[in-house]
Amino acid sequence: MLLLTALLSSSPASAMELTWEGYYRARGLLYDSLSLSNTNAASEGTSNYLDHRLLLQPNWLLTPNAAVHAQIDLLPLTRWGEQPATYVDPVTGETIATAFSDGVATATPGLSGVRAWGEAKFEIRDVPVRIQMGRMPLHWGAGVLWNNGDDVLAEYGDSADRLQVDTRFGPVFAMAAWDVQFEGFLGVPDDMQAASLALGYRSETVGVGLLNNYRYQPSLGYSAYTGDVWGFAQLGPVRAEVEAMGVFGSGDLDLNADGTADANEVSVSAMGVMVRGGYELEKLVINAEFGVASGDADTTDNKLKTFTFDRDHNVGLLLFEEPLPTLESAVLNDTNDGRTTEAAVTGEGVSNAIYFNPRISYRLFPAVQAELGWVGAIQAKSPADGSRPGGYGSEFDLSVRVDPVPHVFGVGTVGVFLPGAYYRDYNDPDLGSGFDRPVVGLRFVGGVEF
Repeated sequence: MLLLTALLSSSPASAMELTWEGYYRARGLLYDSLSLSNTNAASEGTSNYLDHRLLLQPNWLLTPNAAVHAQIDLLPLTRWGEQPATYVDPVTGETIATAFSDGVATATPGLSGVRAWGEAKFEIRDVPVRIQMGRMPLHWGAGVLWNNGDDVLAEYGDSADRLQVDTRFGPVFAMAAWDVQFEGFLGVPDDMQAASLALGYRSETVGVGLLNNYRYQPSLGYSAYTGDVWGFAQLGPVRAEVEAMGVFGSGDLDLNADGTADANEVSVSAMGVMVRGGYELEKLVINAEFGVASGDADTTDNKLKTFTFDRDHNVGLLLFEEPLPTLESAVLNDTNDGRTTEAAVTGEGVSNAIYFNPRISYRLFPAVQAELGWVGAIQAKSPADGSRPGGYGSEFDLSVRVDPVPHVFGVGTVGVFLPGAYYRDYNDPDLGSGFDRPVVGLRFVGGVEF
């Protein structure tokens, strides 16, 4: 901790400026029930917890042309009371929890260095050039493909160990980058790397860009191209944004410990699109979002066609945000937290889905805003054998946000999810059925942004 304090402190003698960005967030969640059932033998019933997150983004500005950036998470998604203080009994050698007397631990498990990268700026014949190198955040367009996870409701965030060069010619921008995405075993040619090239135009009211990404892993003969087109326009009170992307590749996947491939001669062909728009008046805001993530009618062959949006692109409180259905684990331990997602048929990202998400918000008072939203979704591609027909269902959400003073906020959300036939007709040979019960969720987020 002394070293961390020294690194985060600036000395006037160094002529270095230290700036900060980030937030502290406390979140409370209550669900009844993510199991979508009160008849299934493994239904977990009501669940609830509180968690923390302090996201710190220090920026060391060494000169106008040189800087170092970082991201540090303190207690990232750590539940309140999750790390009880312990001591080792000197007689028995047994580790004993002392939560009743000493509370929770204050040691380092709640500290995580997430990102660190350097930056240099210079000009080549009056053309501005910026070079960045290190473990950097990834973000593109609307955050459907790459999302840096800096939003207060984000839980993941995309990063890359990369060397990136970018430049601007007025509103025109260009970027080239090279990543090491998977190092694998040292001295073994099993690395996965990627190269990216982006071109675009962006002003205050309009923007368009094309991202090209090529991943390759020579040892498996695997390569994949991802193309992403993004654009937005702001015309007075009207805003529109679109992002369309596709992944196309082939080769072997998932190198095993013995050097063999887990999936041979696969082909990848998956696509997604997101369109959203909004109309803003003095107190009233109307928004709507439509999205498609391709699915696969046959998940047993070697043709992969399912596309999944970034997990930090959130459309609701429950659907595509929590694994459904989540059941109680047969054996409760610290590893599984008492839960199992073995029966889950939807996860934490939009996948194999066509969804529509209209929302309307109104500013009740200068510091209070309420929003009502609906999410309806169906499968993009049902199984060819007819085993899983039907849609996902509907979700209704009501949120109230309060901003009592600058930098301080609180958001309360209640949501109800009505499962469709996709869940109701699900019958697992080992985990049973009965997944037809509506889910009620409550979430409160309060924090300080800076």
